[in-house]
Amino acid sequence: MKHKKWIVIVLITGGLIFAVYVITHREKRTAPAGEVAASASGPVASVQVTPVQRGRIEETLSAFGSVVAAPGEVEIFSVPFECRVRRILVTAGMEIVTNTPLVEVEPSPDTQLQFDQVRMERDSAEQALKFAEQRMELKLATQQELLVARQNLGNVTARLQSMKDRGIDGEQTLHAASSGVVSRLAAQPGQIVAAGASLIETIGLNKIVVHLGVENEDVVNLTKGQPVLLSRVNTPTHPTVDGHISTISRQVNPVTRFVDIIVQPPPDARLLLNEYIEGRIVTAARETLIVPRLAILPEGGQFVLYTVAAGHAVKHIVTVGLENANEVEVQATDLAEGQPVIVQGNSQLSDGMVVKVESQP
Repeated sequence: MKHKKWIVIVLITGGLIFAVYVITHREKRTAPAGEVAASASGPVASVQVTPVQRGRIEETLSAFGSVVAAPGEVEIFSVPFECRVRRILVTAGMEIVTNTPLVEVEPSPDTQLQFDQVRMERDSAEQALKFAEQRMELKLATQQELLVARQNLGNVTARLQSMKDRGIDGEQTLHAASSGVVSRLAAQPGQIVAAGASLIETIGLNKIVVHLGVENEDVVNLTKGQPVLLSRVNTPTHPTVDGHISTISRQVNPVTRFVDIIVQPPPDARLLLNEYIEGRIVTAARETLIVPRLAILPEGGQFVLYTVAAGHAVKHIVTVGLENANEVEVQATDLAEGQPVIVQGNSQLSDGMVVKVESQP
C-alpha cells in the first residue's frame, strides 16, 4: 500500500516538471528577437544618426551696430549770418536730387538792423562826398578832406556789398548741391540760428557706412578689407549685403565699451540711415571633417562622440577645432567621412552598448 502511494507522488511530480518545461519553452519561442537580444546583451538605446561630412566650415564673429554717414562725408548747409528759419522744405531721411530746395531763411532782426545801419552809413557817406566835392569847388575844402570822404564811402560800400553777397539783404532758399538723403534737420521753423551753424545735413547715397562694435579680444582677428555679411536685424528675411571692413579703431569707445569698426557696403546696398544691422565676419575657414554640435559630448576634460557599427555604439575621442552655431570641426584617427555619428540619444551611451537606429523625423 505504501509502495503504491509513492508511485502516485512520483507521477504527479514528474507531470508538474514537464508542464513547467513546456510553458517555459513556448515563451522563449514566441518572445520577440529584440527582447532576447536585450536579455542577452543588456539594454538597447534608441538613437538617431547623421553621416560625418567633409566640407568647408567657417568660424564667424557677430557684431551689431547701425547705418551712419561716412566720417567727413556729411554736407552741412548753413548761412554766414545770424538768420531766422522761415520754412523747412524736406524731412529727415528724405531722398533728394541736385537742386532740391531744402530750407528758406531770412535775416534775424539783429542782422537786419545791422544791414540797415550799414546802408544808412553808405547813404551818409555818399552825401558827405557830395558835400566835400561842393566845398572843393568853392575852395573851402582841401584835397585831403575830399580823399577821406571818398575812402569812407568806399569802405562803407564794400561792407554793404559784402552783406548783400552773403544774402543778408533778404530771404533766400538753400538748394541741394548733389543727390543723396537728408541725414539731419538741425533747426526748426521760426528758430534763430547763429552764423555758420548747421541748418540741414545731407549725405550721398554712396557715402553711407555701417558702424559696428566688437569685443576687445576679437580685434586681433580682424583686418582691413575683411569681408562682412550685413543683415537687417528688424527684417531678417531681407537679402544680406556683402561689405568689407574699411576702418578699425585702436581705442575702446568710452560709451559702448566696444571697439568701433567701419564697414563699407556696396554703392547699391540701399541701406537706411540709423537702421540696426548685424555684421557676420568670417574669422577662420577650412575644409575638414564636420559633425553637428549635438554629436559632441564633454567627458573628463576631453570631447567624445559615438558612431554606430554592427548595431553597437563606438566611442571616439576627438579634437574639436573650428565651430559655429550648428557645426563643429572634429579630428580623430579612427573617424572617417560617411560614418554614422549619433546626434540624438547619445548622452547615456557607453562604448559597445547595443543601439537601435531610428529614422529621423
